[in-house]
Amino acid sequence: MSFLDYLCEVTEVKPLDGYKLRVTCSDGASGIFDMTKYLDQGAFQALRNPSLFRSVRLVAGAPTWSNGIDIAPERIRSDMKVA
Repeated sequence: MSFLDYLCEVTEVKPLDGYKLRVTCSDGASGIFDMTKYLDQGAFQALRNPSLFRSVRLVAGAPTWSNGIDIAPERIRSDMKVA
């Protein structure tokens, strides 16, 4: 991972089964981001609700859910499995 990974935004997001997100970043990289390791942490616990998890959308380049929870695009970029 390089410094440039921290400058990207998420440009596309689609919820998948198993609490995963299919993402595309502004640097052209795309892949799968697994949210399962976050679902036992603080506010992310609410995302265990499947309908809430599927409500994900982009706000200012960050995946954001209808209850206001978001995850930083640099986290997505650094931890996603590139497809």
